[in-house]
Amino acid sequence: MQPNGSVVEATEAASAEDAFMQLMMAAGRRFRARVDGDTVEPSQASLLYTLKCRGAMRMGDIAEAMLLDASTVSRHVHQLGERGLIAREPDPEDGRARIIALSPAGAASLTNTFAQRREFITAALGDWSAADRDRLRRDLVRLTAALADQA
Repeated sequence: MQPNGSVVEATEAASAEDAFMQLMMAAGRRFRARVDGDTVEPSQASLLYTLKCRGAMRMGDIAEAMLLDASTVSRHVHQLGERGLIAREPDPEDGRARIIALSPAGAASLTNTFAQRREFITAALGDWSAADRDRLRRDLVRLTAALADQA
């Protein structure tokens, strides 16, 4: 049992794939959990991060980029827009459509969300050597690129 009451299975993984799946499950629980001071839901943070990485885009393009249903994206965009975390501009190519962009308040909220989540990763890596941390960084960058290539 962890200090926050969550249970983490610590089983020996039979393969790299199994170890990665265990990591994703453990990290996913932590990233989806509400943290004191959160300004957005974790699922909304994903939308803000998509806008940060890819720039302004139409709602349908956001749904496609995030592999989500358009109605889910629409709900998040509406909620984020009400809070001033995104900006909506008319699409210059089609006046009926809107281009969704990350607002300065949304960028600040995303920075805060990432800082809060980074804290538990930093704590978990606290007793790792600099060489181990650097090797992990390189391996994760490599894996992330390989996963992106499959999309």
